[in-house]
Amino acid sequence: MHDIKELFGKRIKELRKGKNLTQEQLAELVDIDTRNIIKIENAQTFPRVATLNKLLDIFDISPSELFCYEHLQETSVLREKIMKKLENDDELVRLIYKMFF
Repeated sequence: MHDIKELFGKRIKELRKGKNLTQEQLAELVDIDTRNIIKIENAQTFPRVATLNKLLDIFDISPSELFCYEHLQETSVLREKIMKKLENDDELVRLIYKMFF
């Protein structure tokens, strides 16, 4: 299982890149030092509540969206979950087949 700081850092990096922001730009928007953004993304620290609130505003997301880590798991874990789901859902198999073929 991953450390919450590691998952949170990956999530912040994902959200930042989704907004096409550099670490420097995000730091400026949050009003913290760029080193702090780097430390957050590298799982060396966790932000304060005030910083969390600013991040929610900047990314325009809810707290539950900010702490949504499921998709950041190792691909082997995701693959296993997908395969289990497909074993029991013929309709889903057909839908996915239509999407790709």
